[in-house]
Amino acid sequence: MTDVASSGESVEAPEAERTTAPLPGTRGSRVFALISKEFWSLLVSPVSWILFALLYLFRGFEVSDLLQRFARAGDVDSFPTYYLLTASTQWMVVMVPPILTMRTLAEEKRSGSLELLMTAPVRDWEVVFSKWFATWLFYVALWVPSFAILLWLQATLDVSFPIGQIATSYLGLLLVGSMLLAVGVFTSSLTDNQLLASLSSILFAVGLLSVPGMLAGRGAATIDSGFGRMFLEQANVVAHWQYWFFRGLVDTGHVVFYVSATALFLFLTVRVVESRKWR
Repeated sequence: MTDVASSGESVEAPEAERTTAPLPGTRGSRVFALISKEFWSLLVSPVSWILFALLYLFRGFEVSDLLQRFARAGDVDSFPTYYLLTASTQWMVVMVPPILTMRTLAEEKRSGSLELLMTAPVRDWEVVFSKWFATWLFYVALWVPSFAILLWLQATLDVSFPIGQIATSYLGLLLVGSMLLAVGVFTSSLTDNQLLASLSSILFAVGLLSVPGMLAGRGAATIDSGFGRMFLEQANVVAHWQYWFFRGLVDTGHVVFYVSATALFLFLTVRVVESRKWR
């Protein structure tokens, strides 16, 4: 950049002016723009709506059958206790995060747009965080109708459901989802194959939901290490949800576990993305 003096000679602008020009937009506006872009891509994706329709079609049949059984037994008040223990809940926890995240970075790598994105005036962590947060927002949106159904049934049937217990149950589902979404973004960063990214994330989710409980039940007596027992307790996601969140109890240790695990996988994803610059 040069300034033209009155004498007609060109004068170089100060070095600081040439090297410290601000990037377009503030950090917050850049992140918001990236989140909006990713969230909009999920909203207009046919896969998202097909997933939504299939899940709630299946869930609708489950809930209808469950409600009829409790109505015949004259115990509608206990309906919420089993409402979130249905198979569709498990499918939403295990299958939705991998499907939502399988294309986040894998598709960018396959199309070559990731390199273009990395040369834009945005930081690697901003890209990774934006993709994860957009999928988390969509994941939350998928659970909204489920919660709305309970509120509608409470008003229609004129019964009083334990809203506090229900709220902590959903909190647990959202915390588990945030971690599995971070895992999904991480696996998506490792490959340019969306199917492989999705399958890897599903295997991790299934393992996380089953292995710690199996080890805790069958091998706890053989684990002499206090750290080993503590790790199994913290990693037993099913036990967290069934015996704590589902009963209206919130343990800050469990919350810290999910937040820390989410942060860890996002950190690993950033490192994977950064490593592409050195290849």
